[in-house]
Amino acid sequence: MAVQEPVETPITEIELEVRDRNCFFFVRLSADTDCLIRLEELIHRADGDLLQYFSIRETPPEDVLDMAASESAIAEARLVRNGPDGNLFQFVVSGPCVTAMLADTGAITRDVSAAGGVGRVVATVPAHVAVRTVVETFRTQHSESEFLARRERDLSTPVRTKSGVHTILADRLTEKQYEVLRTAYLSGYFAWPRESTAEGCAGALGVAQPTFSQHLRAAQSKVFTALFHAAVDDG
Repeated sequence: MAVQEPVETPITEIELEVRDRNCFFFVRLSADTDCLIRLEELIHRADGDLLQYFSIRETPPEDVLDMAASESAIAEARLVRNGPDGNLFQFVVSGPCVTAMLADTGAITRDVSAAGGVGRVVATVPAHVAVRTVVETFRTQHSESEFLARRERDLSTPVRTKSGVHTILADRLTEKQYEVLRTAYLSGYFAWPRESTAEGCAGALGVAQPTFSQHLRAAQSKVFTALFHAAVDDG
């Protein structure tokens, strides 16, 4: 009897526009300062808070930090580094936010950006989750929002393109190891001089410093193994 090939189930990608100044920190920030904002990384901490990294352009860092200090949903905020593509900020979010709300519906946030008081959110909705429920929940929480587009994606096409060693690492690293390694990189832990300490990175993730160091060493070991084994094989 022939073996039946598994059927690939598509996932749905949705795009929404948000103008809600009251509930959406970066929308109001982009309106008040005329800056450009983009979410670079989103990590769910063990304590339920979110660790978010935003690149923000065309506004002084002190304006961003002053506004963040007035936001009750933002537990911590700091400037990680200045760069040609904008300043990178780290936020620990303990209150309601759009990414957490989407996660509660079963959707996965893929891209968040804002300019001129208009936010754009792209999320994927798994096949077992009703798109209408996600959109209606979003619009209930953020009344000044608009459903822009719905696209079907094949699971065989990854949302983020990965190749070579990156693919190997995505398969080998555990979720915690990836989060620790990514946080260390974004926080400037590997920069010289260091822009963040192990204690600072651990605090951002809401874990103890020895736990951070343990996951980091394990992740580095896998990175180096994949890198140098690939180099030997190519040689």
